[in-house]
Amino acid sequence: MMAKKLNMNYWAVIVTGISSFILSIFWYSPILFGTIWNQYRHPPNPEIPEWTLAFAPLMELIASYVLAILIVRLKLSDWKDTSKLMLLLWFAFHAVGMAGAVLWDNMQWKLGTVHAGDWFMKMIFLGIALTMWLNKTSTKN
Repeated sequence: MMAKKLNMNYWAVIVTGISSFILSIFWYSPILFGTIWNQYRHPPNPEIPEWTLAFAPLMELIASYVLAILIVRLKLSDWKDTSKLMLLLWFAFHAVGMAGAVLWDNMQWKLGTVHAGDWFMKMIFLGIALTMWLNKTSTKN
């Protein structure tokens, strides 16, 4: 069976993916939760290599692309419906993953909460932004 080609706005995927990466930089800054992240990340962990920053936006770009596919395939046009889906996806994957890290890998619960909160913020942002952008461009076609 041949998969149906999606009418996808890749600029929406790229811009929202990069935007969510920028939001993450702000999330982990001292203005918001950077102090907590720095306090609980360092004692058990080595320094983060600088080259990892070059690959960090890929996570958000991949998430943006996958969420755009879901939004298009599920024909989501209301940001409220998309937000509900993002909440469920976040809970099923990010919250559960962080809870596992806290329970089984000795991650400090405050650090797990900061990481889970970052992805909660990004999932809601990506879902709403992609739904609005993808529906705006699809109604013009």
